[in-house]
Amino acid sequence: MGMIPTELASIDGPRVETRWRRIVTPIPAPATLPMIERLRALEPRSMTGMSPIWWHKAEGFLVSDGQGNQWIDLTSGIVVANVGHAHPRICEAIRRALDQKLLATYAFPALQRANLLEKLVHLSPIPDSKALLYSGGTEATESAILLMRRHGRSLHPKKIGILSFLDGYHGRTMSASLASGVPQKADWIQRQQVHHYQIPFPFCLHNPWKQERNEPCNRACFDQCVIHLHQEGIGPEHIAGIIVEPMPGWTTWPIPTDFAQAMADWARQNDILICFDEVQSGCGRTGKFYAHEHIGVVPDLIALGKGLSSSLPVSAVLGPKWLMDQPAPGEMSTTHGGNPVCAAAALENLCIIEDEQLVKASETTGKLVLEQLRKIQEDNPHRILSVHGRGLFISMHFNRPGSTKPDSALADAVAHEAIRRGVMMFPTGRGYIKFTPPLCIDPEAALEAVEVIRQCIQLVCES
Repeated sequence: MGMIPTELASIDGPRVETRWRRIVTPIPAPATLPMIERLRALEPRSMTGMSPIWWHKAEGFLVSDGQGNQWIDLTSGIVVANVGHAHPRICEAIRRALDQKLLATYAFPALQRANLLEKLVHLSPIPDSKALLYSGGTEATESAILLMRRHGRSLHPKKIGILSFLDGYHGRTMSASLASGVPQKADWIQRQQVHHYQIPFPFCLHNPWKQERNEPCNRACFDQCVIHLHQEGIGPEHIAGIIVEPMPGWTTWPIPTDFAQAMADWARQNDILICFDEVQSGCGRTGKFYAHEHIGVVPDLIALGKGLSSSLPVSAVLGPKWLMDQPAPGEMSTTHGGNPVCAAAALENLCIIEDEQLVKASETTGKLVLEQLRKIQEDNPHRILSVHGRGLFISMHFNRPGSTKPDSALADAVAHEAIRRGVMMFPTGRGYIKFTPPLCIDPEAALEAVEVIRQCIQLVCES
């Protein structure tokens, strides 16, 4: 199938030379193999999930390996570089912060943290907001879970449960992993024993409630979730909060409006808080600044990360003052949250999103891409189950012939083949590919990448 194997071996292939793509060596470039081997000797096996391509430089929407090869980047470094890699204004903001010779502040007052927090509170749709800064997205989701549980417990000692969606993703630390819905080979903790409960994500292609395919999930579907929880002995009196991705990374499909509104109504009626995890989908990625704008529900908490800085590790939790102020001084803080250099990068990033109108660019370019990807689906109806997304948060789902079951081998082979032709993608291992370039991508480059994907699908399906 033309895959780049995970074992280290350079494979000769087509030479490419366009305005944006350039492949001049076998892939991976032979000269990079010793460096990759060095990394593999030092890191655990879990770090070998991506194709073995050496990242030497990333700028704008382009990535190069230092050996003459250059890719159009559809990964954004795993949905991080929303304004583009190494944006000049972010680089300059980092330099200015370094020149101040203030590299760590913990919770002591500092200007950079204040400036970023002021911007985040201004952008928050939650009335009377405050914000708390962290480093990684998983810290933000853990913080939100803790806040919801603290509030629930203040109402009743048993009201500490967290509800989330099957197949969701919220991070790799303990509570974030339990809230995530992807089964692990060593899933040794029974979620319900630690008060984590899950319901199906309302993705109609999976028909979780046996409705007609492509019929949007609605209030009746959410009612089925509540009935199922009740049958398991779980009532709203046990649930403190709901944490969900308004548009999960694996579906790039917004929660249907009727389903979301039913969920919100049920939560409000039962003193249950809602946190929208926008670590992947926020900061303009979906053609709105927040993905939850597509579903018409304002949450109690928002977790941000990844595209919040387009560079250095920064995440945040936004919520109302009455909730955010519940922990006592020192009870909810983090050593590197609000780091002055990281905060300077994040603030500049948010300003760039506004100044360069990247939310609109995401919407406009995304529509062009989605239209062309759907034409590819029309040409391959037996192998491509669906194409959907908003903005530049798009996924293409492959199925096995004669079945709706995902074809992981085909999807990953397409991603690897695209890399050999100068389009940087990442294998998901779950039967789909993602189209998540920097929001600043030239529309012509985005459409060129789509054409490469089309060629790769044809090649892989014929081999």
